[in-house]
Amino acid sequence: MENNKKTTNYDFLSGVISVVLGVVYGFMAYNIKRSPMGNPLAPSMFPLILAACMIIFGIILILKSDLESTKRAFQKAKEKATVNDKESQKMILATVLAALVYALILEHLGYVIATFIFMLAMLTITNGKKWVKNSIVALIFSCVVYYIFFYLLGISLPMTPFINL
Repeated sequence: MENNKKTTNYDFLSGVISVVLGVVYGFMAYNIKRSPMGNPLAPSMFPLILAACMIIFGIILILKSDLESTKRAFQKAKEKATVNDKESQKMILATVLAALVYALILEHLGYVIATFIFMLAMLTITNGKKWVKNSIVALIFSCVVYYIFFYLLGISLPMTPFINL
């Protein structure tokens, strides 16, 4: 039985996001440091294959989708959005922005400071403005994880430039 109702979906948007992420990921994968021995592209081979798959599947999704149904889906979601939904959307946006800032400052400030800032932001977003409690948890988390990775597992993390931590 065929449903004559026009369905709403986000396939077009998902396809566009997949293609864009695939292109960016592929560019970054191609710029991975080359291996001095053997096949120079060996370290980037799997990430390049993954990027190609993201792009191909994104294009397939775009081609099979309908832009109008994506527009209807956004309109329907906007009409049905409650105050709680809008608050959740703000939290998601703040989380994405915090993650982007974290990615940008990690190499410059080092793991401990950048992770402390990120965790403080995440705890403030989810736990409210309990600054003292959030700060203590963020500091303990970033220091304990750094200790586990650096000293127990022997995995180096970005160092803080001015205090060698």
